[in-house]
Amino acid sequence: MAEAPAGRALGQLVEVVVVAADDPRHRALVRDAEVELQRRYGEGSLEPPEGASHPDPADVVHLLAVAGDVALGCAVVAPLPVVGPGVGEVKRLFVPATARRRGVATALLRAAEDAARGRGLHALHLVTGTLQPEAIALYEREGWSAVTPYAWADDPMTRTFGKTLTAAPG
Repeated sequence: MAEAPAGRALGQLVEVVVVAADDPRHRALVRDAEVELQRRYGEGSLEPPEGASHPDPADVVHLLAVAGDVALGCAVVAPLPVVGPGVGEVKRLFVPATARRRGVATALLRAAEDAARGRGLHALHLVTGTLQPEAIALYEREGWSAVTPYAWADDPMTRTFGKTLTAAPG
């Protein structure tokens, strides 16, 4: 995985693009996210159990934050029918340590919200873990609030957030 340029104010240089599910940069970042989750939580991490429902791949949006040719982070937006119609889920929002504290995660989260609006979703949910205080702070700062856990997300090490999507500013 290419590292972010050190010392640059990347928040202003970040572009978030939609990529294919098999984009190698996106897949590498997802693998990096899995390694970090295992480091923080141990084997099994906070993943849904085997047999959990998976959305139709055509309904999933894969986002990649880039600065030039450097991949800085990723996120996924998928439908979440277990919660209700018109509700989606943000998954795999990840920024490697070398690109953190530069606005990349905020750009990805806002792009995820825009992608969901573009797909006609009226709300988004997500699950994070108690050992990710920086993620919790981001979600709260961006207007997300605690919601009732859904499906597998009732583990005591998880926190579930949601946000009602309003029309895009403009």
